[in-house]
Amino acid sequence: MKFLLLLLTTPLFAQRFSAYTRDMYLTDNEKVLSGMLTVESGQISKTDTLYIYAETGRRFTATIIRISDNDEQELTSLGAGKSADFRLLFTENPSTGKDYLRAGYKVYPSDFSPASTVNTALGQAELQSTIDGKKFQGKLTYKGALYLKKGIKGMNEKPYLQLQFAAAAAPDERILTIQIFNPKEAKAKYTAADLEINFSGSPDGNKDNTVLYGFVNGKATDNFNLEISKWQRTGNKVIISGKFGGILPEVLVIGLAKNKIRFENAVFEDIEMEIFEDRVDFGR
Repeated sequence: MKFLLLLLTTPLFAQRFSAYTRDMYLTDNEKVLSGMLTVESGQISKTDTLYIYAETGRRFTATIIRISDNDEQELTSLGAGKSADFRLLFTENPSTGKDYLRAGYKVYPSDFSPASTVNTALGQAELQSTIDGKKFQGKLTYKGALYLKKGIKGMNEKPYLQLQFAAAAAPDERILTIQIFNPKEAKAKYTAADLEINFSGSPDGNKDNTVLYGFVNGKATDNFNLEISKWQRTGNKVIISGKFGGILPEVLVIGLAKNKIRFENAVFEDIEMEIFEDRVDFGR
């Protein structure tokens, strides 16, 4: 847990798709990036205008000027479940700021309404907690709530549920990632043996103060517990609520960690989570 100017006309039909960014790269033009997008639903076509959302809420606006496959053959469109290389023209330089464009950002059509059901659920889902007695609030990141019933091909091929929260208040840049392995599709309680936790980033925006706390699955040395208190499924979505708490040790590349932090009274409510029935293949 590894874009020339166009003359556009108003589309006759509303665009309907969702996607997410993969690795993105700079070009000679500061407003043009190239990189990969993966389409989750619907179909994306050349000349479509996109809204790309950072987890902070920052919105990038871009127009597709090229789609190409593995053999660099140009495509006119790309459907659900497919990935391809894109060249995108932005209205502003997307490589600036702390929330500059990078992998994992959610992509929607330009007629996507911030008041829609999906965006409302993502925007309002919050984590409330304290860390060593200090208040910590987190916003669910885009693609931050997933249940992969057969895991990811070539990586983690066992069932797991992932929740990811980014600090809601600047300049805090810490991100908390929780993974539950072999989760039950119901209300349930989990111990550290079922979990993997990563809490990393800079609490004050200074990269020199970046921290990393957590443990890998099966390697927890301190008690950490999580409870799913609500599991309400409709189609390929599920609404979950829960709570967790416990001690996270500092993770060091060299030496033994002495520092620890404690999450207390951590609660998340009514998070919309997407369920993938089949093994996910993030390859092209």
